Amino acid sequence: MAQQWRDKKRLKKKIGSYPSMSLSKAREIFNRDFADMIQKGRSIKIAGDTRPGTVADLFEAYVAYLKESGKSSWKEAQKGFNKIADTLGRNRLARDIEPAEITDLIRPIYDRGKRSMADHVRSYIRSAYSWGLKSEHDYRRATQRRFRLVYNPAAGIPTEPKNVGTRWLDEEEFVRLYRWLECPDTPVHPPYTRAVRIIMLTGQRVEEIARLHVDQWDAKERVIDWSKTKNGKPHALPVPQIAAETDRIHHAQCPWLVFSLPRWTRPGPSATARSIVSCGVSATGRSFRS
Repeated sequence: MAQQWRDKKRLKKKIGSYPSMSLSKAREIFNRDFADMIQKGRSIKIAGDTRPGTVADLFEAYVAYLKESGKSSWKEAQKGFNKIADTLGRNRLARDIEPAEITDLIRPIYDRGKRSMADHVRSYIRSAYSWGLKSEHDYRRATQRRFRLVYNPAAGIPTEPKNVGTRWLDEEEFVRLYRWLECPDTPVHPPYTRAVRIIMLTGQRVEEIARLHVDQWDAKERVIDWSKTKNGKPHALPVPQIAAETDRIHHAQCPWLVFSLPRWTRPGPSATARSIVSCGVSATGRSFRS
């Protein structure tokens, strides 16, 4: 038990319980987390673990932040951070990581020709450290560890230049692609061809179409309800007749349903993106380039 006399009142805060915590361990924690605060006249009620956070602490806390914020990317980020932490050293202090170490981590990936992946790794580390710098002073969150970061070691690493496409499909090529998707001459999983056609007709993002569920479809009004979107602004999307009738014979009761599998076994956005590439085009949810 740590105690403090402040403003003629005695304040108490529990450190631990004996015998699960030894007396020597309790003294160590008191000297580390409470002694300095008491000498400075600060209340021990707000005392916490003053040890600087490790690399693993930083990455885990950032993934938890993404998950709490409802970011769908938190799972992929978690996988990436696990590999990065193993290379940098999980138990090293996050503030001890230097830019040269991150560069040495990224360079082999870049040398293998995986330029996009190298940029993703740089972006993951930069975002985690940027969040860590801000979380130190975020009064809205009670962080378990303070990282005591001085700077972002990935901030100065240049990004991979974006190659913006300039070759767009003309009307004839667009129609030819759509007709090919209706009856492809090579084996393509049918749900993927339906997904690409609907993307072409609506201009929606790949991930939005991949996660589309029949509950969002109003067949009578031919409108899709998108309550949750990437930019956080819900909207309703009127659907053209040709899109509403896509594969009506196979989906008579739910003509708009892209995937006939249950929601929890439905192919994800990355699989849909790969199917688009297999169809011979490079596409985002809102563009088609040859």
